[in-house]
Amino acid sequence: MAEEVIAVVAKTGDFKDNEMREVEVGGTKVLLIKQRGEFSAIGSKCTHLGAPLVKGCLGLGRVRCPWHGACFNIKTGDIEDFPGLDSLKTYKVVIEAENVVVKADKKSLESHKRVGICPFAPKDGEKTFLIIGGGPAGLECAETLRREGFKGNVILASRENILPYDRPKLSKAMSVTAESIALRPKEFYSTNGIDLRLGKEATKLNLAEKKVTFADGESLSYDSLLLATGSKPFALPVPGFELQNVLVLREPCQANKIVKEATGKRVIVIGTSFIGM
Repeated sequence: MAEEVIAVVAKTGDFKDNEMREVEVGGTKVLLIKQRGEFSAIGSKCTHLGAPLVKGCLGLGRVRCPWHGACFNIKTGDIEDFPGLDSLKTYKVVIEAENVVVKADKKSLESHKRVGICPFAPKDGEKTFLIIGGGPAGLECAETLRREGFKGNVILASRENILPYDRPKLSKAMSVTAESIALRPKEFYSTNGIDLRLGKEATKLNLAEKKVTFADGESLSYDSLLLATGSKPFALPVPGFELQNVLVLREPCQANKIVKEATGKRVIVIGTSFIGM
């Protein structure tokens, strides 16, 4: 039987409407929110990079992460805007006299994240949804299909030979390995009926026949198709761009090479947007 943790975390009069505060439940920080006279309790950290949501922005029915803007429903914990893939845990709040009491299963306090997919195995002969592109958009599409009850085949094809990863992290920690920033572990895909195919570069699309051809000569038929290939760095049309010490940033191997080649040397960064800064 699950062990329940019960904690008196505040007095009802301690909170103003539209106020949020971190409280402790069983040694774990939980975000307690009062809005429209009602209390709710959810995980205290953003599921993307762990930012404290108490420092974020509370809107009507949702809280937004202070770092990159991920948005979570304060009642259900569901993620409603990205980056990030996982939703937040929620905890029961009851009012006893003037006490605000939070109740939680002890095991549920071990992590603030909630992965809302049940293990699934598609049946042969069902419809096929093909996703081209192994970034967060393609992965989220695959997860959403399973979460919303799609029972057909889900194929996620990626040009790269590594598991889908959190690309924005490359500009923050350029010596990372692909494994350390993978969005999901390898077993996640097979458990949830997502047919992940790596090293598959799409080269031809036949809309009339609903068929995609890959660089290795294989063709796949589909019933529905999503193209989520993302973007790539702009190649400057200037002499010398092809030189070995002129680098772009998109993949882990490129990030690793940049940090290796640039350490202790003078570096020029072209571009003053988010990644360049």
